[in-house]
Amino acid sequence: MSRAITLNINKSHRLWFLYSILILLVSSLGYVLYVRSAPNGPTGGSWQGMLYGIVGTAMMIFAGLFNGRKKLPRMRIGSGAFWLKGHIWIGLLSFPMILFHAGFRFGGLLEQVLMLVFAAITISGIVGLVLQNYVPRVMRETMSTETMNEQVPHLCQRLRKLADQQVEEALGSSLLITPDQGENDKLALRDFYLRRVRPALAWVPETPTAPQPADASTMFSQVRLLLPPRFYGTLDELKSIWQERRQLSRQAKMHQWLHGWLLIHVPLCMTLLVLGIAHIVMSLWLPIT
Repeated sequence: MSRAITLNINKSHRLWFLYSILILLVSSLGYVLYVRSAPNGPTGGSWQGMLYGIVGTAMMIFAGLFNGRKKLPRMRIGSGAFWLKGHIWIGLLSFPMILFHAGFRFGGLLEQVLMLVFAAITISGIVGLVLQNYVPRVMRETMSTETMNEQVPHLCQRLRKLADQQVEEALGSSLLITPDQGENDKLALRDFYLRRVRPALAWVPETPTAPQPADASTMFSQVRLLLPPRFYGTLDELKSIWQERRQLSRQAKMHQWLHGWLLIHVPLCMTLLVLGIAHIVMSLWLPIT
């Protein structure tokens, strides 16, 4: 399994959760009092709105420092677990703070785009959090063995070499040598292996029509009826190899789900940084001009 840090939610997050709920409740109460005291409604330019904006921005910066900490190993302060929990809970808290800052109004085009990106970041983060807690558990429960995802192509190659050896031992010759036409059983086994099994054992199927690793019970049962008992052991070994290849394929797919959400989350965070700076500059510059 990948060595990347997973965002697991467990009992160690309990205090972060309770503090986050407390901060949210206090902030919500303050916002209600703020709304009631504002004759023209809440605005981002009021001192209360500015305060929520500063707090929300600070929270976003804190959450973003999680990735910065990993890129600067010599300047690491605090444990990885601390920053991970802060990234999750402080990052989640920043969203309502920014909503309080805006008074639940989305202003002009820049502010509308900014809020849409922020909402997308929050949603993608929650989706990633769910995946990182669900997928590893499914992998542990449904897979007999796990391996580093980077090793999967190499393991597929090893499985195919092992399958080659099994078939060559059954044929009594190399796969490159075609059995005599009188040896129909060997010819059938060789044809089945080269056409149906071997292409699918590669990490990337060699032909567009190569069957993907799947439930092979029916396919191997049908071939078993066509071959004599002396080849049953070879078929059983091939079926076992096929099933192991299927497991590797499933692991690779789950790994994509496990980390693919970052391909959306991280670029959105960078976009938010640029839009946020533009919003701050314009908010400070426009009143002057």
